[in-house]
Amino acid sequence: MAISNHPPLSSLLLLLLLLPAAVYSIGVNYGTLGDNLPPPSEVAHFLKTRTIIDRIRIFDVNHTIIKSFAGTGIFLSVTLPNGDIPSLTDPRNARRWIDTNIRPFYPATKIHYVCVGTEVPHWGPQNLIDNLVPAMKVLHAALVKEGFGEIKISTPHSLGILESSDPPSNASFRPGGMSVAWLRCWSF
Repeated sequence: MAISNHPPLSSLLLLLLLLPAAVYSIGVNYGTLGDNLPPPSEVAHFLKTRTIIDRIRIFDVNHTIIKSFAGTGIFLSVTLPNGDIPSLTDPRNARRWIDTNIRPFYPATKIHYVCVGTEVPHWGPQNLIDNLVPAMKVLHAALVKEGFGEIKISTPHSLGILESSDPPSNASFRPGGMSVAWLRCWSF
């Protein structure tokens, strides 16, 4: 009688059925500039019940939107406006920002990331560029101190830092521009 070195077909099928649920996430940006937009509560309900989207990024800290995603299980990334960056180099201001924009909503709303600014390294004035990383570090430390250490800090970059991105697997940075090591230090 020959002994097979292959796992039974039923084990492989079970593994294939379990893998997709564990490894795939779909996220979208939720913009609010437009006409006749549905209320945030309808958007949250629709995304939860009619899609497989499990991550949302909003471009501000709109409390109505944040509150609308409470109890949905959808991970939310909120964006701190560029203009707030310099003030958040002060730990007291960072804690106040957290008290206003995170504490009232978390953990009911699964705030997963705080995006500090938008495309500051590429388009921002020097004052914002100089204060971006210090503000990210202070905000991260304040989140940890306040008991929200699982919320990550990052900053969105412009695609202008790329020389090419087609196909994405062959993307490269512009010569003389930002290095990968420099970019990695910007996410906590």
